[in-house]
Amino acid sequence: MRQRLQLKLSIGRGAALLIGLLGLTACQPPDPPKISPTESPKIEETGRLILNNATLEQANPSGQPLWKIQVKKATYTQDQKIARLENIKGNIYQEGKVVLQVSADRGEVYKEGQEILLKDNIVAVDPRNKAIINAPELRWLPKEGILISPKGIKGSHLQLEAKARQGRYDTRQEKLELQGQVVATAKESRVVLQTERLYWEIPQQVISTDQKVAFDRYINKTIIDRLTAIGGRWERKNNQVILQENLEYRSLEPPLQISGSQAIWNYQNRTLTSDRPTEIFQYQDQITITGNRVVVELGNRIAYLKDGVKGINQKTGAQLYSQILTWKMSEKIVEAEGNIIYEQQEPKFNLTGDKAIGTLEDNNIVVTSSSPDRVVTEIYPR
Repeated sequence: MRQRLQLKLSIGRGAALLIGLLGLTACQPPDPPKISPTESPKIEETGRLILNNATLEQANPSGQPLWKIQVKKATYTQDQKIARLENIKGNIYQEGKVVLQVSADRGEVYKEGQEILLKDNIVAVDPRNKAIINAPELRWLPKEGILISPKGIKGSHLQLEAKARQGRYDTRQEKLELQGQVVATAKESRVVLQTERLYWEIPQQVISTDQKVAFDRYINKTIIDRLTAIGGRWERKNNQVILQENLEYRSLEPPLQISGSQAIWNYQNRTLTSDRPTEIFQYQDQITITGNRVVVELGNRIAYLKDGVKGINQKTGAQLYSQILTWKMSEKIVEAEGNIIYEQQEPKFNLTGDKAIGTLEDNNIVVTSSSPDRVVTEIYPR
């Protein structure tokens, strides 16, 4: 206790205030000040207090630690009431538990310990979920439990890496928000997301956005799938992406373009599922097929459509209507059932029945029925 009183008297009131705020006192359990016994506090003529190899800490009114850091050097300027730190390493707490382990080359403490600024070579690790945050500058607000990065940020967790121009990490929700030129890359699945705003719920492994978003999936360096939409939710545990509005999906192999209002994409199985009206366009043969409920298995090159299906040959104008349709893309064969209507322009005629099978690109469709007299042909002369 005598050492603390002597220190207060010798360094002046302003420096003593800093020591009280930062917890550098031998009377405050459980962590006494960690000042190297061979290096005493130094007072310069300008009134600056310099501490070498010190431990600084801040507690809440209940006595629980808010943060505790070790520094190689701490410099306090009395008139500015700012502590400048060098070679920082320490812990950030929440309700008495460590929520971030941080290190940085430089830093500053403001507002009586209620705000900490870290600079240069920053690494922040959340030990609860193993997420890692890197940034050139981070501002920590202990009361709010928020870590803010205004000058670029990178987050990493379980083979996923996300970068943006700025971001913030909420330690209470374990949620990372990124804004500005956001790029998220999943290394194991080779999926890349691009958007302007992203929310990453790290424990749940869920990423969501309400902005325009693009997903690319690669094989080697070639994009084989590209999806765009307004809003989406990436559930990494399920290997799927839920896309909200204005969906556009372009596949390199098979050559397809799919559009609709909502869909679920399983990127591992390369399947797209939707219970909303969806259009599939095979642009090489100019074939368009639309259904109200759709499952597209791109790996197997097959599509299932039902609840009202319409197929069109864009080159010839031939049209096929049915309740259910299976499109085998490799064989270019369609198999349809239920309320069949086939319309052809050259020559112009209609066929109706129960079932249909054939190829739309060359107008080779056979319509059949369970009873022969139910097949109706209508021919329209010129």
